[in-house]
Amino acid sequence: MSPTLAPSDRSAYAVGTFFAGAGVMHFTRPDFFEAIVPRWFPSPKFANQASGAAEIVLGLGMISRRTRPLAARGLLVLTAAVYPANIDMAINDVVVKPGDNGCVERVEGVKAARPVNLLRLPLQFVMAWAIRRHLRPR
Repeated sequence: MSPTLAPSDRSAYAVGTFFAGAGVMHFTRPDFFEAIVPRWFPSPKFANQASGAAEIVLGLGMISRRTRPLAARGLLVLTAAVYPANIDMAINDVVVKPGDNGCVERVEGVKAARPVNLLRLPLQFVMAWAIRRHLRPR
């Protein structure tokens, strides 16, 4: 028989898996993640690699009850740190799509992107709420 997981463990595993999986995607599809970095940021490659590595490490940190509160704090900071990219996408009507070279590229001024980009803004707060529940050991 396998032990039953507590709801808080299931939630932490879900959050951790989501972030670790997203972090892996930063390295398997760097063109996508670099395309959503705001133009004012000096190094999209650095932003992609740093946030991807942080997502992997902190996501995996959500698995262990011992490291979960620290990982949750880190994920909250990370979520806040990447929020300007979501604001930038909403303000500039950014969409990412395949370019002529096969890599994903950033295209600004696409009004059809606005609803999706605006929806992303409150979803960050939902993710922060899911993370915040794990700040203290249970």
